[in-house]
Amino acid sequence: MNVLSTTPAGASGRDDWRALQEAEDAGAFFDAWLRCLVSRLEGVGQAVLVWADAANVGPFHPAAVWPEGAAPSSELAALCERALALRLPMHQSAAADVFAYPVMAGGDLHGVVALATAQRLPEQAVLWLRWGVGWLLEQAARSAPGAEGQVEEGFVLTLDLLTRVLEADNARDAAQAVLTEAAQRLGCERVSLGFGDLRGLRLFGLSHSADFARRIDLASAIEAAMDECADQGVTIRLGLPGESEGEAQALMVREHQRLQRDYDALAVISVPFRFGDTTGVLLFEWSTPAADAGVYTLAAGIVPIVGQALAERRRLGRPWPVRLAHGARSHWRKLVGPRHAGRKLAVLAGTALAAYLAVAVGEFKIAAPSRLEGAVRRVIVAPFDGFIGSSQFRAGQVVEKGAVLATLDDRDLRLEASRWDSQSTQYHKQAQDALAQRNVAQMQISLAQTRQAAAQRQLSAAMMERSRIKAPFEGVVVSGDLSQKLGAAVKKGDVLYEIAPLDHYRVILEVEEADIRHVQVGQSGELILAALPAQTFPFAVRLVTPVAVAREGRNFFRVEASLDGHAPKLRPGMEGVAKIHAGTHARVWIWTRRFVDWLRLKSWVWLGV
Repeated sequence: MNVLSTTPAGASGRDDWRALQEAEDAGAFFDAWLRCLVSRLEGVGQAVLVWADAANVGPFHPAAVWPEGAAPSSELAALCERALALRLPMHQSAAADVFAYPVMAGGDLHGVVALATAQRLPEQAVLWLRWGVGWLLEQAARSAPGAEGQVEEGFVLTLDLLTRVLEADNARDAAQAVLTEAAQRLGCERVSLGFGDLRGLRLFGLSHSADFARRIDLASAIEAAMDECADQGVTIRLGLPGESEGEAQALMVREHQRLQRDYDALAVISVPFRFGDTTGVLLFEWSTPAADAGVYTLAAGIVPIVGQALAERRRLGRPWPVRLAHGARSHWRKLVGPRHAGRKLAVLAGTALAAYLAVAVGEFKIAAPSRLEGAVRRVIVAPFDGFIGSSQFRAGQVVEKGAVLATLDDRDLRLEASRWDSQSTQYHKQAQDALAQRNVAQMQISLAQTRQAAAQRQLSAAMMERSRIKAPFEGVVVSGDLSQKLGAAVKKGDVLYEIAPLDHYRVILEVEEADIRHVQVGQSGELILAALPAQTFPFAVRLVTPVAVAREGRNFFRVEASLDGHAPKLRPGMEGVAKIHAGTHARVWIWTRRFVDWLRLKSWVWLGV
């Protein structure tokens, strides 16, 4: 169950936010604030806000209860008392999950918020609670004497320090400028900044001193105090007016006391902050009492904003190997630490995929655009010069062997045949007259002319027979349509039709030049045609042409293959995709070979080696 709701609950949620903004007194403000807080959390059984009229003094009393009119449970009340006494967040798991969060600002305790939930609050819900505490602190600041001027002074100081951060050339210069400016404005003897790493907190900057490497004892003492503050995760205040003994007893302050004693610090404040995975501490030291007690509160109030700005500037200023190593460490901690289940599952899935790719092998197939052609493609041409007389078939039609496809106009041929018939009769008569006159020479000439006329007559008959264009075998007309050219003149040798057989085909593959080295004669494969996508046709490679063809921006080689088997629905000219079986390889090589080849080619061009 998602404990943190994404939106307020309908119209009532919007009314609560409006009441929070328009509250005229503290009681209405606290009631509206608690309702807004609970409206964004799921599973809350009880909630109470305990507040004091004066910070650190009390008396503490329930300022708002949810549900309204209900009395807080004994577990909730007891945990509130412990959180007020120790000034620390408290958590208790019993019949219900009870959580108490103290409302503090600059060491001043204003109250505590306690919730009883069905399950433990997730991190997002705790962040929402901390964000909501800001409204309470703003209310407390508005109600405090002289609060308006103190808040304005804090805004001005924070803005000036952020300006120093932006003006500096690098992170160390920014830290030096900010710390020195803060020390001067707040009357501090020293202001120190430390950031955490794998070895603990290390001093990053010191006010009024650009080089603190020689002050080893002071740096060690400050780092020890910063570690003490960061380990407990709370603000530590020593030597301030009105300091509570209960706070000193609840917190470990031994290193702060040693720093205060060895280096004559009258008052010490150390404030921790976080920016992403970076932990930092700002430590303020005063050797003389501050002119205004509000300075101490002001010092602690600027840390969350100024500290994060310095941490961000430090992160951006580091060399990229350091940033890379830091990011790797951050991801590793999330991977081996608690929560982040999605990240762990993603890494586990990636590891399993990598292990699979390392050992998995698969069949390597080369895909190429393909088309069908007839194994034999007979061209029917015009036998002589003439004119088209008729047309019975066109492209796409199936014809029988000997079927008349078209005819040429044979009227001239018939006239020519009649003329030669007449000539033959005339020559035969002349031969008879010569025989009657016993003119042997003339008779021989007339007989020769008679045979010549008969031969010419036979030639005319043969041409008339050839004027009927017939199919040489059973097949399909691949090209040719003379129905729109009746009466048109044709010359001897002009292509009239192209016919391919129906039972013998070959596959023409256009293999990319990057894959042609993997294709060999004898390899098998499958073909899928666009017209018959549900059926595959096996084939075998028969010829790999050594000449590349450039067309439509592609450079490919023509590979011929023969189909194994026959299907009655196949027709020449059908197109599809063929895949050639080229052996077995590692799957990672199959999937990345194109990219690796491209990278090799580009590296050759770019590097020139």
